[in-house]
Amino acid sequence: MIGERLKKIRYYYGDTQSDLARKLNVSKFTVQSWEQGKSEPNHNMLVSLCLLYEVSSDFLLGITDEDPTFYHNLMKQKPNKNNRQQSRFRGSEYVDPENNS
Repeated sequence: MIGERLKKIRYYYGDTQSDLARKLNVSKFTVQSWEQGKSEPNHNMLVSLCLLYEVSSDFLLGITDEDPTFYHNLMKQKPNKNNRQQSRFRGSEYVDPENNS
């Protein structure tokens, strides 16, 4: 669950896996591993992710399906450096960029 959520949030903020890795001082392969569900971030990384992307740990971990802060930011269409959220989301629904549907 954390991998899916992390990928969605990362895309929303316009970060690549490399961008996120650089911000957290980890390798791109570590971020890839988290997103693919092969491993999970430790407690300190989880806190860093929540602070960086302004989401609750409950949402990121899949304990709750709604995060008021994240969806509030989503609905405001907070601009990011690549302006990706326009093509990645339809309302609150995540659109997989690889799928193109």
